[in-house]
Amino acid sequence: MRWLPQEEHQSAAKFRVASARHQHVIGRGMARFLIADTNTAPHQIQFRNLDHGKPIVETPEQLRRPFNIAHTKGLVICGIGAEAADEWLGVDIEGLDRKTDPGLAQRYFAPEEIEQLDRVKNDDAKQALFLKIWTLKEAFIKAIGTGLNTPLDQFAFVNASSNSPRLVLKDESLAQGRHWQIRNVIPRQGYIAAVALGTKTSDIVPKIELSDFRKRMQDC
Repeated sequence: MRWLPQEEHQSAAKFRVASARHQHVIGRGMARFLIADTNTAPHQIQFRNLDHGKPIVETPEQLRRPFNIAHTKGLVICGIGAEAADEWLGVDIEGLDRKTDPGLAQRYFAPEEIEQLDRVKNDDAKQALFLKIWTLKEAFIKAIGTGLNTPLDQFAFVNASSNSPRLVLKDESLAQGRHWQIRNVIPRQGYIAAVALGTKTSDIVPKIELSDFRKRMQDC
């Protein structure tokens, strides 16, 4: 809480469910701590939400860098992009024990993704693939800042079971003039996460490094 400005204390207090409130505070606090430098304390960093709720750094200007936060039961992740990089970044995470409704795929996913799921006969494997596709989709729409206002069947992930699935856009405008690279990662046993990175050039290969924030705190 001490890393959040006072106005965010008030917004956090609006969460009626304690776990949701804690995840919100931890995610916002992590982002500020990781973005801050020796001249700026975490609580001095001001965020601004875009039209569909994606937070970005408003001030100080010199600390503007891409970041994104996601959380699920038991785990919060914060993705931080390169300093001064003009990148679009999105992350998402799910617990592999989350119960899923197969009907959601039929209703929201693209035909290519439904076909991949239909080929999997084992229930546990099908659930794992569903969550993989779901995190990939969430990471992408969070990166472009549209959230669920973008229909999920307007883009698809081919070879979604691999760690480097291929993004296919039915609506080319969703690319937003950027080259997209999307990866699945395992942040901790029992969880699946996805990272989406949009860059202006195609020659940037993202290097994803995972670190435990608790260890980062111990080093401070």
